[in-house]
This record gives sequence, C-alpha cells and structure tokens, in this order.
Amino acid sequence: MPKITLTFHAHQPNRLIPYDFFKIGEHAFYEDDDMNARVLNAVSERSYLPANRLMKRLIELSDGQFRMALAISGVILEQAEYHRPDLITAFKELADTGHVEFLAMPYYSSLASIYSPNEFADQVAEHTQLIQRLFGQTPTVLWNTGMLYSNTIAAQAEEMGLRGIMADGNTGAIPNLYTNDLHRAPAVAKTTTLFRNRELSNDLANNRTNPSWSEYPLSPYTFADWLTQQHGQSVNIAMDYETLGERQSDATGVFEFWRTLILAAIEQGNTFVTPGQLAAETEPKAIADCPQNISCSATGDMELWTSNDMQKEAIRKIYNLEGAVKDSMDPDLIHVWRKLQSADHFQYMQKENCFTPYPSPYEGYIYYMNALADLQIRVKREHFVMDIQKGARWV
Repeated sequence: MPKITLTFHAHQPNRLIPYDFFKIGEHAFYEDDDMNARVLNAVSERSYLPANRLMKRLIELSDGQFRMALAISGVILEQAEYHRPDLITAFKELADTGHVEFLAMPYYSSLASIYSPNEFADQVAEHTQLIQRLFGQTPTVLWNTGMLYSNTIAAQAEEMGLRGIMADGNTGAIPNLYTNDLHRAPAVAKTTTLFRNRELSNDLANNRTNPSWSEYPLSPYTFADWLTQQHGQSVNIAMDYETLGERQSDATGVFEFWRTLILAAIEQGNTFVTPGQLAAETEPKAIADCPQNISCSATGDMELWTSNDMQKEAIRKIYNLEGAVKDSMDPDLIHVWRKLQSADHFQYMQKENCFTPYPSPYEGYIYYMNALADLQIRVKREHFVMDIQKGARWV
C-alpha cells in the first residue's frame, strides 16, 4: 500500500489600487491594503482558521498517525502578521504538533524560476528564513509557484540543497509517467521529484461539488477506498487550502467530509507521511525527463501567465528592472519590486481569469504598468542620489 502525502497551498496576493497615469511620480504606494485585509479576513474566517482547527484535531484523534504539509507564501504570511496575527498563531499551533511540515516557496509566489534563476534562489532563501523565524522549521522540499517544474527547475532545487520538489503529474507532457512512484530529473543526483496525483487531487478540489460528475455525491468512504486500492510508492494529494471552506463552503459539508475521509483512510491501514519524510526515506524508482515547463494549471503549462501580449510585456519589464533595482541596494525598493513579481498580477491580465479584483484584464494591466513606471522613476532617483554621493566623496 503506497504512503500518502497531503499538501495544502495558501497564498493571497497584494492587489493594486486603481493606479492611474496621474499618480506616476507622485504616489509611491500601489497596494489596495484595505482590499487585501478584507479578503484575508474573510478567507481566514471561512477557510484557514477552521481548516487549521480541523487538521490539529485530526492529528489528535489519530494519535499522530495523520501528517500533512503546508506551502504558505511569504506574501500571505506578511499580510497575516499585519492584519491577522491570530492566523500566524494558528499555523504555529500546527507546527508545534510536530506532524505538519512547511515547504519552501519563492517568497513572493513569483515566476522567477523561469525568468531569473538568481532571483529565484534569493526568494526561496528569504522564504526559508521566514519559515524558520515563524515556525522553527527549515524546509527541505520545494513547492514552486503554480507547481512550475522542469528538468532545469529540479536542478535549481538541488543547487539550493533541497531534498525534494513537488510537481504536477502531467502525464501528457511526460511520457510513461507513473505519478505514484518517486522520480528524479536527468542530471539530478539527490533531489527527489514528488509528482502530484492530478486525478485524485482534482476529484477532491473540483469534482466533489460538481453535480455533473459521475461520482457525485462523493462519499468520503469511497475516496478512502480509492486511496487504499492505489499502487506504487506514494499517492501525493495536493490542492489550495482555500478548497476547504472557501471554494467549497461549509454548507457543502466539506469539513466533515475531510474529517471522515482522513480517519477512514487511517482505519483502512493507509500511512500518512510528509513530503520531506517521503523524500528522505524512499529511493526514487525512475528518471522523469521534463525539458518543458509544466504547471498545475488547467492547461498544464505557462499559458495562465503568458497567453497574451499584455502579460508578456509586463513580465519582460518587471524582470528587466532587476539589475537597476538591486544596484540601488535600497531594501524598500527591492521589496516593492519583488511584490510586483507575484504571478497573480499577470494572471489578472488574462481574459479567462474569474478571480480578478479589477473591472477587466486591461485595467489590471494599466494599473500594473503605471505602478511599474513609478517604480522605475524611484529607482532612477535612487541612482541619481547615489551618483551625487559618490561625486561628493571625490571632491
């Protein structure tokens, strides 16, 4: 019977104010902090806090047999420290059980793994430091933005000293992939790739509340049976934490469903482990060759962020600023630049996106590009001051 890993991902972006042309050079704060607070408060009450209570209770009810992992972005943890310190406390209580593992992420939930390997490494290091400070853990497994993965990204994870990396089980992109076995990328010697069981994960995250699905309404006992009947080394279940209580409301019975499912799976003899445990204790069976970038998006690739010219232009400009921003050595400017790297900004520029806070993808693009123009002005001013100071030293 394969071991089971269960990983939840939590992230909330920093949404932008309606940043028009006339604010450029005059207004240096781009974020809609009121909206960020409102969303975080609502999702915390409906999802994060009750889900945390449930997971802690499941650990207690199972006498520690239940284990899980959380991939929480630095951005949402920043927001929580400022707006919802009780959420930080709730995550700490999970960490204190010794049965919840926190994964490494690019701090800003960015696309740096694709566009700037050095920046990617810096963001993972910054996130690791945050997890160490808040929860007393040093992450050993990477959850990249959107589960972005390729041979190159796996090699980057190994260079960072990470024991494992999670990826989506995209069987269409990787021939002969059996997601229930552990793999390594070509030319990677130590870092294990844990592929998400896409079908079972999506059954829980999407199909469970879909009346047109053939298995609707799904019984937790049925799903526990499916887990028990799996073969291979591991079944890696992963989804957004917001699935519990937000995308599937309390009225759907989501919390009771998960409570029953976990306890039934354990009663049937299934073993829950964390991704780090699995990577440390189990030798991969095969090589998975993935030269292209894959993700857990519906299309399984980069289209969520790069399907139109607005997205491509915004991405090009933000990463072209890297050298000038870092040369400024101004921590505040670097922090603002990195927050503008969050992949959500580019996702909001896609017509098909239903989670946008803006009237249209075009407005999202305009607000973003105007904020970026203001940041460019601030960077130039900083360099001008630095040049003046250098000149003064030579007088």
